[in-house]
Amino acid sequence: MTDNVRTQSLQTHTLAIVSLVLGILGLAQVLPLVGPIGAIISGKMAEKEIRERPDLYSGGNIAHAGRILGWVGIGLFCLGLVLVTLSLLYFVPVSTRIIQQ
Repeated sequence: MTDNVRTQSLQTHTLAIVSLVLGILGLAQVLPLVGPIGAIISGKMAEKEIRERPDLYSGGNIAHAGRILGWVGIGLFCLGLVLVTLSLLYFVPVSTRIIQQ
């Protein structure tokens, strides 16, 4: 007797992998702002396609992790920008010369 159970392997969505890689590169500041934005966009697109075609694609968790890393990367970029701005404001010398008449 043959078994009629069809074994099907799901393909991990390519955009989910791209999202994770861009999230990691953004978090490591290799691609400071482009990486996290790309991770968020590609992760969202991958999650949508995985949700629409669960019989064909897998990798929803990978896409979600990429999106989270993207948001963390944007947060770290903004924090670094604030710290650089504050340090420039603090350490740039201000002229203290009084104009005498």
